[in-house]
Amino acid sequence: MPTIIKLKWGKEEYEVEVEPGSTVEVFKTQVWTITTVPVDRQKYLGFPGGMLKDTDDLDARVAKLKAGAKITLLGTAEGGELKLDTEKVIFEEDMTPEQKAKLLKEKKVAILPAGIKNLGNTCYMNSTLQCLGQIKELTRAMENYTIPGADERDIDAVLTNQYRQVLTQLSSTTESITPIQFVMALRAKFPRFAEMQNGGYMQQDADECLRGMLNSFAASLTTEGGSNRIDELFGFRLKSTMKCLECDEEAPTLNEEMSRVMICHLGTPTDPVSHIYQGVSQSFKEHIEKNSPTLGRNAQYEKNAQLASLPPYLIVQFARFGFKGANEWAGTSASKVKLTRNIKFSPNFDLYDCSTDELKKELANGRLKSKEQDDRRMEAEKKKLLADEAFKLENGRSTTADVDMKDEDEEMKAASAVGVESVDTGNYELVGIISHKGRTSDGGHYVGWSLARKGDGKEVKDDEWICYDDETTSLWGWKDITGISMDLMGGRADTHIAYINIYKKVTVTIDAGQTLGDSKDAGYAADSKPAA
Repeated sequence: MPTIIKLKWGKEEYEVEVEPGSTVEVFKTQVWTITTVPVDRQKYLGFPGGMLKDTDDLDARVAKLKAGAKITLLGTAEGGELKLDTEKVIFEEDMTPEQKAKLLKEKKVAILPAGIKNLGNTCYMNSTLQCLGQIKELTRAMENYTIPGADERDIDAVLTNQYRQVLTQLSSTTESITPIQFVMALRAKFPRFAEMQNGGYMQQDADECLRGMLNSFAASLTTEGGSNRIDELFGFRLKSTMKCLECDEEAPTLNEEMSRVMICHLGTPTDPVSHIYQGVSQSFKEHIEKNSPTLGRNAQYEKNAQLASLPPYLIVQFARFGFKGANEWAGTSASKVKLTRNIKFSPNFDLYDCSTDELKKELANGRLKSKEQDDRRMEAEKKKLLADEAFKLENGRSTTADVDMKDEDEEMKAASAVGVESVDTGNYELVGIISHKGRTSDGGHYVGWSLARKGDGKEVKDDEWICYDDETTSLWGWKDITGISMDLMGGRADTHIAYINIYKKVTVTIDAGQTLGDSKDAGYAADSKPAA
């Protein structure tokens, strides 16, 4: 039977259930979930024998408590820290990393994001946190999140709140952070991530971590109409047809389901997949065995699915890990093995051909408008170039066509600022990657990648990507991470290979209510851009 401990914290009083065999760490975690006082700030008065230590036998200390005794908690909750005096003059060499980050942001100085310290094989978690942290819409949802009161709070709320704290820390410092509270909440929600081996925490799967986090966030970030912010950002609908291959008389069944992750299959040694589009297409068509009501037994069915909606952000997981059974003769145990096959993908991903006919009609209109805008933009640039060359030949200096073009751009922007809407095209832009180095999911190393700047061929020659290798962050070019020394598309186990890709939807902006295909829209020169 659990023991009830009466806890007093300031003016608040709580009852904490302590199970037999529980540890001080678990007790402090329980208290943290209901008070938001971090574990490292918790001090207790009232336990017989003096201050409660992490190494103490909790059962023995609790057994000495008198009936009805109250334990007093001392500690400041998260967010209750004293604020710095903004009027005080502080020299740069005396600044904390948080103050430096704030100063650099105010001066608009480009700096690399902060890293996350590895807390014992937590690279799978760190890389996931960093990639999700670059999604602005998710960050805004977290900023607006308020954790419920102690009586209504559950572990999903605690985990969501801790992720909000992680985002706040990452955005307010130039040095790596230590998300101990988030790790504890993650392991409390998913005990698997607390598995240990040889005295240390085991490596885990980044895909399982990502899906688990999204599930918890979805439970907390609810929105009107019974939905949630996670499904609004990552969810997409699939319409599928199930046809029995052993009975032509059985009518096909139609089904619609929601998903947050798209799978890219890698094929087989005899029928390999070489491009992400092939792998995704294979995941939409599969053979399964299930009971046939017509035949009265299990039969083979073919399932064909198509996209019925497109999410603002698309998560694609490469099915790189397969299960290998134990082999007594070879003396090997069961494990997940890694498929290192090279799968090509580009910074752009087109899902038009994977969509339903209804969705294709909507996308076709947006694609037509996008082409019209591209054609007019190219024509304007060509006109400007010819005018500039002619002016140089005539006057020996640069043309005033630059000014003319700027004036025209300003007019178009002003016109398109009134009554515009974004239309889907089916295209996506790659903005995040979680890669893995090694031969099994239970080992190796994960890092995260996020798009920093798109190459324009002028100031930025190549797309620039930020690598999040635990507490170390660095800047890379797209050609450097898809080249000879490192190729995220795969082929070798001794270098990082893309395991999860995150794409952002690309839309085209038009006048609200305008008939698509009419090239006389005010916003014709607006770039096709990722959805806000």
